[in-house]
Amino acid sequence: MPPSSERTIHASESARESRLKSWGIRERVIFVAVMPATFIAIVLAAYFLLLRYTDAEEELVGRGHALIKTLTPAAEYGVFSGNRDELQQLAAALSQTPDVKAVSIHDRSGVLLAHAGILSPEPDPQFIEDGWSAQSVDGDTHSFHAKIWRSSLPITDPLTWAGDAPPGRESIGSVTMTMSRANVLARKQEMMAVTLLVTLSALALAALLALRLSRDVSAPILSLQQVVDSIRGGHLEVRADHHPASTLRSLEDGINDMAAALQAGRDQLENRIARATTELQQKKDEAEQASAAKSRFLAAASHDLRQPLHALVLFSSELMSKADSTHMRRLAGQINAAIASLGELLDGLLDFSRVDLGDARPEQKALDLDELIERVVATHQSSAQVKGLQLRHHRTRLFVLSDPLLLYRMISNLVANAVRYTEQGGILVGARRAAGKARIEVWDTGIGITDAHRKLVFQEFFQAANPERNPGKGLGLGLSLVERLARLLDHRLSLRSVPGRGSVFGITLPRCQPVTTNSRIIQADPPGSFDASLMIVGMQDGMCVSLCKQLAAWGCRLTCARTIAEAIALSNTDADLILFEGHDCSDALLLLNAMASSNPPPPLIAIGETDVHAHAWPCGTRVACLAKPIRPAKLRALMHHLLDEEIPSAA
Repeated sequence: MPPSSERTIHASESARESRLKSWGIRERVIFVAVMPATFIAIVLAAYFLLLRYTDAEEELVGRGHALIKTLTPAAEYGVFSGNRDELQQLAAALSQTPDVKAVSIHDRSGVLLAHAGILSPEPDPQFIEDGWSAQSVDGDTHSFHAKIWRSSLPITDPLTWAGDAPPGRESIGSVTMTMSRANVLARKQEMMAVTLLVTLSALALAALLALRLSRDVSAPILSLQQVVDSIRGGHLEVRADHHPASTLRSLEDGINDMAAALQAGRDQLENRIARATTELQQKKDEAEQASAAKSRFLAAASHDLRQPLHALVLFSSELMSKADSTHMRRLAGQINAAIASLGELLDGLLDFSRVDLGDARPEQKALDLDELIERVVATHQSSAQVKGLQLRHHRTRLFVLSDPLLLYRMISNLVANAVRYTEQGGILVGARRAAGKARIEVWDTGIGITDAHRKLVFQEFFQAANPERNPGKGLGLGLSLVERLARLLDHRLSLRSVPGRGSVFGITLPRCQPVTTNSRIIQADPPGSFDASLMIVGMQDGMCVSLCKQLAAWGCRLTCARTIAEAIALSNTDADLILFEGHDCSDALLLLNAMASSNPPPPLIAIGETDVHAHAWPCGTRVACLAKPIRPAKLRALMHHLLDEEIPSAA
């Protein structure tokens, strides 16, 4: 068989199987019930129809032979004597018999002696055997042939008979008769019609029985299937109705019992889940309230501790300036280092609590990344030099879009962490382009981070290299704060590390077009370099005395006002810079508005206030913030920055 034929057969079988598989239970029950009955009915109908056909044909042939055998003895004398009239009468009489269409009589030479009816082409009678019969080619007629034998008397005279048997018969002629098969064909058609009617009736009855059977069997099954589908879809309240036939009564009861058990179990489970969810929500609310209370406490404690810490910074700075011996200078340096460490811890706690409470609201703007990194490196240069580390900054021309204060805090924490856990080698801070963005990287040659600790280092209070919880190594909040600020700013934070060789922390953030900026690092000038008038507003007595001594040592002329009312009364004073401390910048806004009525207001430094951008300051006023505790170097740099810009504008 050709391969194409095999593929065609296989495709047809596959199509038939797919059609059978697509049938439902009712179609299959009907098919099983109807197919045997249909097969039996067709086989029996065909069998009995063939029998009836055969009987009809045999009846016609038998009658034909009987008629022709009746005519041959009667025609013997006429053929023998050559009496054509008598033979014609015999042929005419026989032709009147039903179904006889034609009769012909021939002599032994095949000469036609008599005929009746319409003769059809026939073979030569001389060559046809006695008793021959056959249908015509078109099947409309049936022909019969018989020989006319001459009668002979038995001869028992031994003088004339000397054989063992009588002499053979002698043919003197023949009779040929043609009969019509119209009645036989009509009877066959009638038989066919009756058989078809009976068969169709039987099939119709079988179909009715199959439908009834399918309804009694498939209807309960289909109903149970719908119930099972509903239960599977979660509708456990659905129940199976009892079918009148009661065919699957036990199965229906079993499914109903199962659905009831499932519904009871689900209700019980939902109640338990609801109770557990309520308890979890309560515990979550309690945890959030506790976390918020902790953050508020940390924020309040950090803020309250900044006041005495600020005084300590000023006292230690004054002590350092007046130290007249090596021992005193070393002691003052140790005090400054301890105060700086304490300040870092308070800064971390305060920043962490501000992020937790949602007080940190980022303000995206274009930043000169090189200037920002330079300020970070300048801040940590001294701590790196103390440990003998080389802290380097790779110059860059990239500008990025971020919050300047929060990004500064992130980079500063990463550099501080690198300095803290690097014992030899150095730290490199730089930036590079990365797929349309910028990535700030902090490289160090420190202890590195194992794979098991890479996720843990960003958790609160986790310090892999500080199991003894040495306060000198921080609280473990630096990297956690970096991770939270990265999520707040939508910056991607990355980490690569090899234990024993070092780590690389990366911050990926959007790039932007360069903008003009006047920001720069202000180098500390020697004491007595300021020649400016300062107004100090709202500062406590002890801190005000310490700060005034420090500012006086820098060559500043000072005017102090305890309240905002005293400051407004002194608004006519020609002040070059205002140092303001308070819980709300609205008082500072009143003071600047009062000063703006006569002259352009001077720059203002808000000590401890971080949200200076939330206020509408008078036009042209420059306001900066300085977090507590006040570090003299940062205060000095900020004063240089504001006063150097103010002097040209006033000229």
